[in-house]
Amino acid sequence: MTFTFSKRSLNRLGKVDQRLQQLMHNTITLSPIDFGIPEYGGLRTEEEQQQLYQKGLSKCDGYKIKSYHQTGNAIDIYAYVNGKASWDKIHLAIIAGVILGEANRMKLNIKWGGTFGSDTFKGWDMPHFELSTV
Repeated sequence: MTFTFSKRSLNRLGKVDQRLQQLMHNTITLSPIDFGIPEYGGLRTEEEQQQLYQKGLSKCDGYKIKSYHQTGNAIDIYAYVNGKASWDKIHLAIIAGVILGEANRMKLNIKWGGTFGSDTFKGWDMPHFELSTV
């Protein structure tokens, strides 16, 4: 089965870097699991980033610590399984494997939040993908 993005996901995707757009369009046709872009999963304003920070949903406050989302260089996804959104780690890991494989084929340097982790940042950000600036 080949999946396609909903109008909402297309709108959210349409505001990020063209390379991320192409990567996601390629991946949705290759993925064995459907996925979409959640609200605030694409480009974010400083105010939107600050709101997510205040809710404890981001480590970036939008002002002193900027998010890659604020420059259109990051995208978040969710799996779409059995007619509803899923943030199940197995679903996200399967989709991430396809995204990272396609990014490699496209020669894009992509960082996946599922590999984030340090002494200061506990836990993973499995829905998150960003274009590396290096």
